[in-house]
Amino acid sequence: MEDPGREPLIAVVVVARNEAATVGSCLSAARRALEAAGGGEILMVDSASRDRTAEIGMAAGCRVLSVRTAARMTPAAMRWIGAAQTRSRLLLFLDGDCQLEPEFLPAALAAMESEASLGVVAGGRRDFHRTAKGLAPAGGEYYAGGRAAPRRPAYGGCALYRRAALEAAGSFDPFLRAKEEEDLAQRITRAGYRIAVLPVPMIRHVTVPRESLRRLARSLAHGFYVGRGQAMRVFLGRGEYRAAFRDLDRVFLMLGFLLLGMAGAVALARGISWPASLWLFSALVGYALFAVRSGSLSKPAYYATEWIVQGACLFLGFLTPSPPVKSFRWEGTERASGAERPADLPKVLLVAPLPAPPFRGGVEKGVDLLLKGDLARRTSMQLFNTYREQDPTRRLWSRLRYQAGMIRSFRKKLQESPPDLIHIKTSAGINFYQNALYASMGHFLGFPVLLQIHTGRFESFYRGRSWAIRAWIRRVLSRCTGMAALSRSWAERLSAIAPQATIRIVPNGLGEDELDRLSAGGEIRPSQIFFLGTGRKDLNRDKGLHDLLAVVPELARRHPQSRWVLAGLEAPEETREDLRRNGLDREGDEGRILCLGALAPEDREKLLLGSSLLVLPSYYENMPNILLEAMAAGMGVVATDVGAIPEMLGYGEGGLVVAPGDRAALAQALDRLLSAPTLVRAQGKRNRSAITREYTMSEVERKLAVIYREFSGWPEAVFQESASGPSVRPAKITTFPSPSQPVAGP
Repeated sequence: MEDPGREPLIAVVVVARNEAATVGSCLSAARRALEAAGGGEILMVDSASRDRTAEIGMAAGCRVLSVRTAARMTPAAMRWIGAAQTRSRLLLFLDGDCQLEPEFLPAALAAMESEASLGVVAGGRRDFHRTAKGLAPAGGEYYAGGRAAPRRPAYGGCALYRRAALEAAGSFDPFLRAKEEEDLAQRITRAGYRIAVLPVPMIRHVTVPRESLRRLARSLAHGFYVGRGQAMRVFLGRGEYRAAFRDLDRVFLMLGFLLLGMAGAVALARGISWPASLWLFSALVGYALFAVRSGSLSKPAYYATEWIVQGACLFLGFLTPSPPVKSFRWEGTERASGAERPADLPKVLLVAPLPAPPFRGGVEKGVDLLLKGDLARRTSMQLFNTYREQDPTRRLWSRLRYQAGMIRSFRKKLQESPPDLIHIKTSAGINFYQNALYASMGHFLGFPVLLQIHTGRFESFYRGRSWAIRAWIRRVLSRCTGMAALSRSWAERLSAIAPQATIRIVPNGLGEDELDRLSAGGEIRPSQIFFLGTGRKDLNRDKGLHDLLAVVPELARRHPQSRWVLAGLEAPEETREDLRRNGLDREGDEGRILCLGALAPEDREKLLLGSSLLVLPSYYENMPNILLEAMAAGMGVVATDVGAIPEMLGYGEGGLVVAPGDRAALAQALDRLLSAPTLVRAQGKRNRSAITREYTMSEVERKLAVIYREFSGWPEAVFQESASGPSVRPAKITTFPSPSQPVAGP
């Protein structure tokens, strides 16, 4: 056991803010490195995160300082707090979106031990950009290996510090919003210590792509550009002129060019046009040269915008004096490990329709089951309800105003309770257009998005659009973090539409209660054929009702012992008239054919339990819920070869499949099963077994849990360079009970 009076060798300070997607891997790697070095403390300084960053830190066995208020909450301030709240000879600072490489700490400790004048040791860094497709490695190393320049460190916030050097230099400036490492490096070297960057990998860092609006917005929100102005003021005050203006040449050139443009505009207002024309010509030539050199039309526009914004913020920061370090104050709470048990899955916002019961569609039923299940509790799942009763008489302006209000509500939901993942369930047509807006907004705001497509008409919907709309649909699908398909066949179809999309398979499933009720029927049943429509004439046409009506009269005569139940009809009497026109014998057959309208759930279950055969001659399906129910009830099946149906039926083991619209094949398949009740029972037995094995809500939740972890990056492996590259997986999270106590510091 370590002597309380003895100063520990090393402590790790992890600075994090809303890093739930990456901090688990960060802490696990740091813990492994410390254990290999003989042990040490990990302190996580959490900058008022709104996600589960603090809870993940506690579950990983770390001390967590949740900083509620600090005069200008900056990364430098969090490191200042971390240094003040630890006691060790060496301090390793890490950011929550970084992962320590195993080679670094042994090499850094050896360097520190061999040279007492070494104040800071860093190493190599690899950047990984967070994109809609996951993490993509950046080219090259961010830091150069070898010895750093005396007063210009080639490292960022992650490095190993000697506490004596840190204290001699006065620690970090907690008010400095940028260039804090370079400022500290100048003071450390003035205190007589040296800085080294070892030629070994140190960290992997997750960030957003360099040329992206998200990167620009994040830099503005964090005050980085204003911080450059602050740092310029500090460096000029010390006479460090190169440090003050380093890497700002293009910013000043852009500002000077804008001043020339303003002068040209003034001259143009006075009737002199050549200065403005020359300025415009120079701008176009410069843009063209930049575009050719970079191979992109967007990069010149991005960098011009960044330089202008940075220039404006630079002067604002330069004119804003930094308070003295002694005036820095902070407040927070120490939340030691195990103070509260975090959920074991990322927080999920479900975007889906949920009307009041009874539910008419399989999607609505599935949403209800998902929200009532254990997965919803483990993910703290919240619903953003997209259901609205259809009304074709609504005017376009009313529809647009409603959708604008929904978009505002969606954005507010994300701001008030940020999720770790957005799960969107969508179909085709206007529903897809609406959900594409939610997916695009979630992606723009930096949230991982899982898009799940439920309709069997999506492929025909896509093929029927113009080339421009098809290109937009492909972009929406590809920019999502991932997609979920209900079956292997649908995954292949979606992949053909959007080859760059990452697709996982999650089927529909039945709840345990429903499964128990449907499994109560016996194997031997009367010969009863069941068809269930949608209650709408136009949709029943897609369900193949007209094909069925064309073959029923002849089959009813060939099999007088059989009874037919046609339910979910919009107009049962009209259906009966169609049967009569197709040759139904009013005297002999009519009493054995029952035509019904919409069914209550309990009536549907009774008919499923009392029927031996389901007929589903659809033209479009994805994974029909009625087929799941019939399989659970142990029924034989005749269906069409569309959607997931062949896969669900084991490619012929659980039922006969025919081509949609092939009435002769449909009649032949029904005739075969009506003549072979033993085959029907064999199909029913296989179907019931397949349901309990593959299509239950517990199995759906298990697969979704894996996908939620994968696409949110929480807290499973975050870094994945390639199929053959290294994959880092955090250690198992454990909890250790300890009380919370308030803390504060000067």
